[in-house]
Amino acid sequence: MHPDVQSLLAVQVDDLHVYELEDRLASLAPRLAALEKEHGKVQGQLDRARAGVEAEEHHHREALIKVETHRALVDRSQRAYESVTSPKEANAAITQLEQTKRMQDDSQREAAQFQGRVNEQRHQVADLEVALAAVESRQEETRAQLDTERQAIVAELEAAKAKRHAKANSVPRSMLTIYDKVRVRKRAVIVYSLRGPSCSSCDTAIPTQRRAAMAATGALEMCEGCGVLLYAGD
Repeated sequence: MHPDVQSLLAVQVDDLHVYELEDRLASLAPRLAALEKEHGKVQGQLDRARAGVEAEEHHHREALIKVETHRALVDRSQRAYESVTSPKEANAAITQLEQTKRMQDDSQREAAQFQGRVNEQRHQVADLEVALAAVESRQEETRAQLDTERQAIVAELEAAKAKRHAKANSVPRSMLTIYDKVRVRKRAVIVYSLRGPSCSSCDTAIPTQRRAAMAATGALEMCEGCGVLLYAGD
């Protein structure tokens, strides 16, 4: 076997190890996404509940302003009723007083309804805060394990890439360029030896002239059947 091919095969072994590590690193993403989805679901519910409290508190404040406004109208109507001097004025004043009292009663009921909604929303917020804390507590250990695993894989991956890069320096640039163009598409074993007159990956026959050139120079040839790179073995 040509020394250049031997060097390239050593690089391919390292590339396969790099692919394995990259796949292991990528496999952590769905596990982390599942944790984020669970956390995000409860967090979203909590955010909406808090926004609901703010909205109901705003409505309650507006209702209280109406209560005070109608209370002032009742006081004014009461004073007007007490100052009348004729039956006709008394009838008009009592009608006005009763109307303002109804308005005050309506605004007080409305304010009480909003206060009830505020209280209900606050209870919901409290429950969701407890639920979120439980999720975070339950996920804490898992997240720590995932982070430890990720850091270990990243460190191993960096070392594997450095090792691969060092070995690649011994491969002729032209041969490495051809190899890299193919491997980035397949991310698998792409360098195969001839098996007799054929590709050992798919059994496609290789013309005699090409086989002779491969044996003489150590050059790589692409298989027309499956697209792998072929070399002449011993």
